[in-house]
Parts: sequence; structure tokens; C-alpha cells
Amino acid sequence: MPPLLLRVWEAVKPPPAPPARRRLNRAQRRLIRGTAITVAIGAGTWGVYAFIASAPERASSHYQEGMRLLGPGDFHGAAAQFAKAIDISPEYADAYLGRGKARQAAGEIEAALADFEKAIAINPTMELAYTARGAIMRSRGDIEKALADFTRSIHLHPTPDAYYQRGLTYQMLNRAKLAVDDYDQAIDRDPGAPYIYRARAKAKRDLGDIASAKKDQETAERVEKTK
Repeated sequence: MPPLLLRVWEAVKPPPAPPARRRLNRAQRRLIRGTAITVAIGAGTWGVYAFIASAPERASSHYQEGMRLLGPGDFHGAAAQFAKAIDISPEYADAYLGRGKARQAAGEIEAALADFEKAIAINPTMELAYTARGAIMRSRGDIEKALADFTRSIHLHPTPDAYYQRGLTYQMLNRAKLAVDDYDQAIDRDPGAPYIYRARAKAKRDLGDIASAKKDQETAERVEKTK
């Protein structure tokens, strides 16, 4: 074919027909379907794993928010945040303790007691939960149980509050000398708490130590002025 005609033909000739679509056989279709299912299951499994793995972090975030709200006195808001932490992590003892404190401050004593007992059941070495439960026991007039809780708390970790609370309980029993001993321990650990000096002053007056009681009262007033 002359070159000129060849060029014209190349310009106007129809495009080649597309290749015939080859149908997949049954085995190939089964393989593709199985692969798709496997990929979908794998993606779903990874999503579930990632969600579960993030549970401690999510629970801790709600706990921290609960603690933040507890300080300014938003007790119901704090309790709600602690509850969310518990929903995510049902064995979160600190969250039960936090919710118990929020409920106690809101006047929900029975619910608070249940939370403190749950915290102790999860973590029997949680000294703060014993102190909190002891305060409720004392308010109910169950002095022996209160003393047992405060003493247990002190044995686990001797905090100023545990000594102070047990001192108050000894005073209720007219055991002023034991009360003074506990207030001494509390003040050694927290010399900046005026209410402990006042409690010790009262116990010393009960013992007839008027001069020392007056000194404690003056110390309490001085500490308050510096705050």
C-alpha cells in the first residue's frame, strides 16, 4: 500500500475490539469471596482490639475529670464521671472510692458506703477506703467498726486523716489520752492542719492540761492566719 494511503488508513481505521471478558470459575469466585470476608473480619477484629486496648486510658480520663469536678464541689458531675470510668473498667477501685466520696458529700450515704465496700473488695489494701468507711460507721454510732477501720487504715498506710479520725472516735469514747496520742501522730505528719490542733486542745482540756490546750488553740489560730 502506498505510504500516503497507509497513513490515511491508520487515521481512519476502527479501534480493535476489546478482549472478551473471561468469566471466573466457581473456585476463583469462592477464593475472592473468602478473601474479602477474611479482610473484613480482620479489620473488625482489629477495631475491637483497639477499642479494648484503649479502655484503661478512657477510664483514667473519666476518673481524672471526676477528680477535677470533685474539688470545686460538683459532686453529682464528679459521680457521673466516676460512673463512666467504672462502666469502662468495672474493677477500677479508685473510681469506686472517688464516687463514694462524691456521693458522701452529696448526702447519699448508703450509696457511698456501697462504693467504699466495693473498693475494699477489689483492693483490700486501699487505706483511704477504710478511713472513708470508718467515718460512716462512726456517724451511725457503730464505734467499734469505725475504730477497726481507722486502725486498719493506719496499719496499711499511716495518713494524718486516719490518725485524726481515730482520735475523734477515741474522744467520743472519753478516751482522751488515746485521742491525744493520735492527734500527735496526725500533727507530726501534717503540722499545717489547724483543725487537728483544735481537736487536740479539746482532748487536753478533758485531761486537765489547760496550759497545753491553750497553746494548741493559739497554734491553730496562727496556722489559719498563714493560709
